[in-house]
Amino acid sequence: MALPGEFVLRTFLKNTLVTARDGGHHSIDALITTATAIGPNEKFTLDLTADNTGTTFKTAGGFFVSARGGGGIGGSPDDDTQTFQTERTAVAADAIFRLRGPATNGVWTIETANNHFVTAVGGGGKSTRAFHTDATNALSWESFYLLKTGDLGPGFRYAIRPAGTGNIPGQGEKVSFLTAIGGGGRRQHALTFNGPFQPESLFGLVRQPDGSFAIRTANGPYVTADDGGGLAHGTPQLDNLYTAETHIQDWERFKIVEKAPGLYTIQTVSGFFVAVKQDLTNISTRISDVDAAPSIGYTAVFELMFFGA
Repeated sequence: MALPGEFVLRTFLKNTLVTARDGGHHSIDALITTATAIGPNEKFTLDLTADNTGTTFKTAGGFFVSARGGGGIGGSPDDDTQTFQTERTAVAADAIFRLRGPATNGVWTIETANNHFVTAVGGGGKSTRAFHTDATNALSWESFYLLKTGDLGPGFRYAIRPAGTGNIPGQGEKVSFLTAIGGGGRRQHALTFNGPFQPESLFGLVRQPDGSFAIRTANGPYVTADDGGGLAHGTPQLDNLYTAETHIQDWERFKIVEKAPGLYTIQTVSGFFVAVKQDLTNISTRISDVDAAPSIGYTAVFELMFFGA
């Protein structure tokens, strides 16, 4: 099954992106990890195998990523310039990978066909010999963020985090996922961005006829923007975003738009944007200018992690 849109892989340790060199069709240094901005060659199309246990990665040029020998390639005496190849135009066993995760900090690991983990050599930042596939235990070098770009599709689940959170080189980890406290069904203390990934951090995006989305919590109720948005804070009786409604009306509709590759805005029906304070202490629905939000201490762009239906 082809998954909607495209995906990007970001290394955990260095926060650099996985690139299919020239969009594919390489057998030497086919994948590298030096990019810091998302372009066409950092985007991959993902397909699930028929039994939903495996995943393929297709490059922008239409080639499948394959692990030479099905995995097990390390440094000397192995030729680790050919750990991965992007030559295949049809799926084979060495082009099927298993995604494991996410951990509580949002990272995933990638297993090859012969049960090894993919390692970003040096944690990323490599223009040659960028990967090994001989690890049997997953550590930080084997950890990746799997982020969404492009079409979100209808009815899929996502985890949502403010852009700029995660492991930041030189600053350490800043774990910050939108979480429906109790899985939904609350009018007070309903949502937080200050915490690790957990089952209550998953939200279903239900596409509406006008192209907007309703955001469904793990327990079923939807996220509501009180008064349709435009509130900097909630009240003692009601949060400005709450999770108690079971029907979709105007206040439960949000426009989720990709502002830049891999970065999405969430706009309420009133036209104001959802944002989180940079110290993670407050959620606002009163941001009118996404670009100006950092000047008042808020982040109004988000990264989305895909979790299927």
